[in-house]
Amino acid sequence: MRSFLGLVLLTMAATTLAGPPLQPRPGEVPEGPHPWRQWEAERRIAALERQAADRAVGDPDPVQLLFDVTHYDLDLDVDVAGETLDGTVETTAIVVDEATDTLVLDLTSLLTTDAVRVDAAPVTFTHADDRLTIDLDRLYEPGETVTVAVDYHGDPSGAGNAFGWSWADGRKLVWSLSEPYGARTWWPCKDLNVDKADSVDVRVTIDEPYVVASNGVLAAENRDGGRATYHWRSRYPIATYLVSITAYPYSVFTDTYTALDGTTMPVENHVVPDYEEEAREGYGRVPEMITVFRGAFGEYPFLAEKYGHAHFTWGGGMEHQTCSSMIYYFHGEGLIAHELAHQWWGDLVTCADFHHIWLNEGFATWSEAYWREQTEGFAAYREEMLENEYLGGGTIYVEDPDDFGSIFDLDLSYDKASWVVHMLRGVLGDEDFFAGLALYRERFAYGTATTEDLQAAMEDVSGRDLATFFQQWIYGSGHPEYLFGYEVASGPERSTIHVRIEQTQDEPVFEMPIRLRLHHALGFEEVVVENDRRVQHYVLTGPPGVGICQFDPQDWILCNAYLDQLTATPPASPALTLAARPNPFNPRTTLHLSSPTAGHARLVLYDARGRLVRSLLDREIPAGERTVGWDGRNRAGREAAAGVYLAVLEIAGERRTARLALVR
Repeated sequence: MRSFLGLVLLTMAATTLAGPPLQPRPGEVPEGPHPWRQWEAERRIAALERQAADRAVGDPDPVQLLFDVTHYDLDLDVDVAGETLDGTVETTAIVVDEATDTLVLDLTSLLTTDAVRVDAAPVTFTHADDRLTIDLDRLYEPGETVTVAVDYHGDPSGAGNAFGWSWADGRKLVWSLSEPYGARTWWPCKDLNVDKADSVDVRVTIDEPYVVASNGVLAAENRDGGRATYHWRSRYPIATYLVSITAYPYSVFTDTYTALDGTTMPVENHVVPDYEEEAREGYGRVPEMITVFRGAFGEYPFLAEKYGHAHFTWGGGMEHQTCSSMIYYFHGEGLIAHELAHQWWGDLVTCADFHHIWLNEGFATWSEAYWREQTEGFAAYREEMLENEYLGGGTIYVEDPDDFGSIFDLDLSYDKASWVVHMLRGVLGDEDFFAGLALYRERFAYGTATTEDLQAAMEDVSGRDLATFFQQWIYGSGHPEYLFGYEVASGPERSTIHVRIEQTQDEPVFEMPIRLRLHHALGFEEVVVENDRRVQHYVLTGPPGVGICQFDPQDWILCNAYLDQLTATPPASPALTLAARPNPFNPRTTLHLSSPTAGHARLVLYDARGRLVRSLLDREIPAGERTVGWDGRNRAGREAAAGVYLAVLEIAGERRTARLALVR
C-alpha cells in the first residue's frame, strides 16, 4: 500500500450521523512532498493495533498447514443502516501432507458463528481466540477435497478497523482494508499470504441505490424488492488481505487499456459522484501508466479481468487486487502509480509473510519515481528518490511481524526500501536489473516470495554474489558515511587522480561499487571503484585537464558523503596519526587514528583547563587504522559542555594530539 500501504488505515469506525470528513482536516496532514504517507501510517498503525491478541496474529495454527485452499465463495448481506454483516463463506481446500479430521480458519471472536456445514451436513465447531476450529465429518486423506460452509453475523468494524462504516457527502460508505491480518475480522479464511486461493467469488446484497465494487469482473447484477446483489468473480490466485468490498451510490466510469497483443481491458472507476470530474481527470493517465509499467515489469498481470479504483475514505490507498481503494483528488499521481505498481509487486508476487513487506512497499514506492523518470526524465526520478531518502537506523527486515508499527514503518518499509531497489539498479545496471525482475516474476508469479528469492533471481541473471548487499541493506542497519578526497596531476597526455575514500560510520563497512565522475575540458567520463574497506586509496587515469573528481554524481548510494580536504595520496611512510571528523561537531564525532606499529594505545580527552573528561581507549591494538567515537559525554555519562577539548593519543612512545570543538 503506500498503500501504505498498499496501505492505510485511518481510525474510521464512524458512528455519528456527521461521520468523519471525506478528506483530512486542515493541520492533520504533515508537510512534505508526500504527506499522505505519514498521515496514513499513523492512523493505520493505531487502528491495526486493535487486532492484536495475546497470541501472535501472524502465526498459523499447525492444522492450517495440512490443507491448501483452492476457492473461497463469500455470500454477504450488508445492512448499512444497522451496521451489521450476515454472511456465508464456503471454503474449498485440498488436504496435504497428512490426514486430518479438523479444519481451522481465522475469524475474529467478535463475530458470531451460527452454523458450519460440510457438504450441506451440519458439523460441530469451536469458535474462540479468533480461531474457528471445525470438526469434519470424517478423516480426510492427502489429496482429498473438502468444502466447508460457515454462517456468521455481527459488526466487523470493532475488530481492528479492517472493515468499516464511514461517511461521504452525507451517506455511509462501506469499505474494507485487510492488510496485514484484517481479512479474518470480516470473513472466515486461512489468513496466510503463502496460501493464495486459486479463485474467489464475492456476492454482496445491499439496499439500493448502493453499488458494490470488488475484485475481478462483475459476473452478475440482480435487483429484487429494493435490494441489489452484485456478484464479483476473480479467477486469478489472490491473497486474503487483497480481497475487498466497497459500497456506496457510486458513479461508475470506464476507460480502456490496450495490451501489447491488442487485447483491451476495462479500467473501471467507482467514485463518489461529487468528485467524478476530478477523478476523471486524475485517473485519465492510468492506461498510460499501465503501458509504462508493462515496459518495465511485463504485461499487466490480471489482463482477463480489469484494473480500477474504488473511492473510500482512508487517507491513503490500498492495492486490492484489480481494484485499488483510494481518494484520488487528495493524493494525485504518486499514489495512483504506487497502487498500480502493487499489482505486480504485492499482488502478482506477494511477500510470503510480513517480515518481507519491503518486497511490496519498497518496489511500489520506487515505482513512483520510475513513473516520473519515464514521463519527466531522469532528473525527476532522482528528485523523487532524494525525497524518499532515509538516513536513520533500523532494519528493513521486519523482525517482529506482530508489531504493526514495524510492518508499516514509513522510513524503513517504504522509503529506505525504495532506495534498496534504486541501489540494486545502480549496482547491476539496467539490463541485468530489469532482466532479474523478469526472472523473479517468472518464478513467483501468482505466488509468494522472500528476500532470498529476489536475491537468487538477481544473482542468477547478473552472475554477481549479492549476499553482502542484501545482508547490509535489508538485515543490517544504518548507511555509509564517506569522507572523499582526491588530488590531480595533469600531464600533456593524461591525468593521474589519487583518490582516498574513508567510511566513518559506527556500523560495519559497507561494500558498494562507487561511481566517480572525472570532469575535464571536453566533458566528463565515469569510472566505478569497488569499495569494501574502512580506508581505501585508488589511482585513476583520465584525459588531460581533469579538474574535478565527483563522488556518486547521480546519487546511486544511500549515504552521506563529505569532501575531505586532506591529501588523498597515501603517505610515503607510515606514521602515527590522529584526526577528528566532523569537527566542530554536535552531538558526536569520530576520532580516526592510524598506527604503523602494534602496542598499548591510550586515547584520552581533556577540557581547556586540563581536566580529564573521558578515556576512550586503553588497551593493546594491532597496527593499522581504526576509529573511536565520542558521543559528547563525560565519564559520568552526562553531556559535556560546549567548548574546546584536547584528544591525546599515546602509543609505542609516540604522542599525537587533536583539538575538538563541541558546539551546543
